[in-house]
Order: sequence, then C-alpha cells, then structure tokens
Amino acid sequence: MKFNLENLNPGTFFPFEDGEGGVTVRVANGSALDEINKKCIKKKFEFRRGQRIEIIDENTELKSSMLWDYVIVDWKGVFDSTDTVIPCNKETKELLMKGSVVFSSFIGECIEKLTEMEESYNEDLEKN
Repeated sequence: MKFNLENLNPGTFFPFEDGEGGVTVRVANGSALDEINKKCIKKKFEFRRGQRIEIIDENTELKSSMLWDYVIVDWKGVFDSTDTVIPCNKETKELLMKGSVVFSSFIGECIEKLTEMEESYNEDLEKN
C-alpha cells in the first residue's frame, strides 16, 4: 500500500447525479479535529463552594465553518444562477452549507459513505 506523506488525507471525489462535476470530500482525522477544537473550545475553571468547576466555552459557528472548510477539499461544476463558476473557498463553502439544503445534504451523504467505507475497512482488518 502506498501513502503520500505530503497529503495523508487527500479526499474522495463524489460526482453529482447529473454527471456534471462533483465534490472532493474527506473525513476529518484526529489531528484536524484537535486543531479545530484547540481554536474553538476555551476551558476555564471557577471555584464554587470549594469545588473546582470546569466551564467550556465553545464557538460552534467557528467550529462548523472550520470543519466544512477542512471536509470539503474541492469541487467542480458548481455554478450560480448566472452560470458563473462558484470558487471553492472558505466563504462559499460556508454559504452553501448554511444556505443550501441540497448542497449540505449531498455533503452529508458523502461523509456518511466515507464513514461506512472506513467502518467496512476496519471490520476487514479485524477479521484478518
């Protein structure tokens, strides 16, 4: 088995139903999730009645934005209503994921398929 050490999580291309383009998607691996959580979750401690209490402040909007930016690697054949190519950048990823049920559902299905493939692969490894 070969690995590209420069890009260990390149993503998988999922074509659109019409065959006109598609999206390259990847599952967020442990190091990516750690990096996102580090930037989006702040922990602080307070003392109440002699008890130390951990308070977690999570910026869910930033976390979602960063996660979408990581998971959606690239796309082809994504156009606006005037047939202008929509660039694949953080802002348009967030716009489509927040505003388009069709796009966000498609991405959700892609992630689900990747997760199923990973689970199947892990099951095969356990059998051997």
